[in-house]
Amino acid sequence: MKKPFKSHILDLNRYQTSKGRNLATGLRLDRNERVDDLEAGILEDIWKNLPGYCLAASPDADSLYRSIADNLGVAVDQIFISAGITEGIRVLYDFCCNPGDNVVCLDPTYPMYSVYAKMYDVEYRPLTYNVQTFLPQIELLGQLVDSRTRFLFLPNPNLPIESCFSLGELEKLASQCEANNTFLVIDEAYHYFGAPASIDLIKNHDNVIVFRTFSKAYGLAGLRLGFMLSDEENISYFNRSRSIVESNSISMSVAEYMLKHPKLMLDHVAAVKAGADFLKARLDNMGFKWWGGNLTNGMIIFLDRVDAVENLVRVLREQQIYIRGGFEAPFDQCVRVSLGNVEKMKLLADALSSWRLSRDE
Repeated sequence: MKKPFKSHILDLNRYQTSKGRNLATGLRLDRNERVDDLEAGILEDIWKNLPGYCLAASPDADSLYRSIADNLGVAVDQIFISAGITEGIRVLYDFCCNPGDNVVCLDPTYPMYSVYAKMYDVEYRPLTYNVQTFLPQIELLGQLVDSRTRFLFLPNPNLPIESCFSLGELEKLASQCEANNTFLVIDEAYHYFGAPASIDLIKNHDNVIVFRTFSKAYGLAGLRLGFMLSDEENISYFNRSRSIVESNSISMSVAEYMLKHPKLMLDHVAAVKAGADFLKARLDNMGFKWWGGNLTNGMIIFLDRVDAVENLVRVLREQQIYIRGGFEAPFDQCVRVSLGNVEKMKLLADALSSWRLSRDE
């Protein structure tokens, strides 16, 4: 048959990352997910509290909506639950962009922002970093934003290059975007590691959308659950994208459990902070240059050559230690590692030390 495939989709190259990892015993440092497993006692309590109907009955998201609203002090009709931030991004492209429009996005960042731009035939305009200061080149916005800019995407804080805008800077950007009829989308996936919350901006700016997730500070990447926050009119519009249900009963029940037990998230964040401090000290002692690890659960480590990046990723993978390389220039000489507790960071630091010694021989 003559297949109705779209040419720009055929030109889109996709590949699965992090395939073939040993998730049970390997050291998972390549996806900015929780590095250690949930304790057995916590898992047992979660399973014990799952409602008996959660597998047999169709999911009902109302309870989770109320829990999120109570937790954040917002109205239920200012929330839209989605299958992670990833689905929320896709909804924005699907409902607000047309071929020929453009988006501006802090870059490098979560790759799905650029993937969806290609998928929807939208021009992706990167807001890049100063390679000396590792700060976003915000002064370039005037050259990037125009009358067809539908979204300014700002992961805040961002990875792999950790950066963070202040509330004052975000409010100023919200006003500038508003004057241009552009949405300001603030991706707060890593918020709980220490960045300021921007939720209050939705009270005075009807062009602000905030993303949150259960994947990072809550350590629940396997749930694939997140949500967006915005004013009631925006949420009513984006709600029209919903399938029959927002998510599955198990994911939503586990998310509610975590909201009812906030100490679990706070303890995880504290463990990541302690591990980050430990790793930074070891990296300094070994002479590695690094960046980040203050407001997220990840950092980058700089090496001297691109082939060193490829070698380190391969050598550690052979030890079932998984890290991320393969970034585009000018960050092609660095690796990104997820941060976890001191015990896990010691394993990484020891492996890095051994690798460096083997290279010096």
